[in-house]
Amino acid sequence: MRFPALILLLPTVAVAQAPPELAAERADFARWLQTAPGSPFAAIYHQPFADDLVFGPGGEPGLEGLPSATLSQGLLRLSLESADGSRGVPRNRDVSLGAEWRLRVTGDRGRSVVTVFGPVREPKIPGWYAYDSTVVVEGTLEPPPKRASRRMLGLDGVEVEGSHAGTWVGHVADQDVRLTVYRMPEPGTAEADLMIFFRDATNGRGTYPAGRFLALRPQGGNRYRADFNRARNPFCAYNGIFPCPAQWPGNAIDSAVEAGERYLSP
Repeated sequence: MRFPALILLLPTVAVAQAPPELAAERADFARWLQTAPGSPFAAIYHQPFADDLVFGPGGEPGLEGLPSATLSQGLLRLSLESADGSRGVPRNRDVSLGAEWRLRVTGDRGRSVVTVFGPVREPKIPGWYAYDSTVVVEGTLEPPPKRASRRMLGLDGVEVEGSHAGTWVGHVADQDVRLTVYRMPEPGTAEADLMIFFRDATNGRGTYPAGRFLALRPQGGNRYRADFNRARNPFCAYNGIFPCPAQWPGNAIDSAVEAGERYLSP
């Protein structure tokens, strides 16, 4: 999932040791978390959507304080009925609801999810381990035995159709590893990233218990770089309204990978 390039309150040691490009990414992400309308700290609702969703007094729990409106799924389109009349709701785009609120519908019909955003509330700036060049690792991507796909949650808590891209083979934290890779589309675009969702010995002891995401970068041929300094928490680490991805079978590293994003528990 791409975000506006994330400043601020970064751990001095991590910033001093990280390459400029990585330090800038972390800074941009911190700023995005604190200010962006789509920050996980701005989300107040994230649930599957079928037919009608009622906002305002007497509406869906958690949405009673919003302006009165009804989101409906018609034969051809989504529509929002409010005091201002009826309007279409495009998928994967924010639609205003009053002065402070926005809603976003993602996914295909029958698998839609509605997320509602308000003002950013009490954002916490992530911590990062100090940069470690030994966990910037090139490995090979072995193709899968057959093409397969499955529904899975991305780091933003949105379900996508991930296609099995193969197995990344490399050496991390003094251990030979084989990690499953999925090509995960970014909702509303034609873009997709090669993603690994992994666990290691730091989970629950410095990093988020459920695991972390990492995007592979192509290096030519069947070689791909995994920079574990760029390991990211899923959105459920910031806000409990987002569901957490299930563990990917086999994607566990026995050693502690003390690199990338840490977890600041509530």
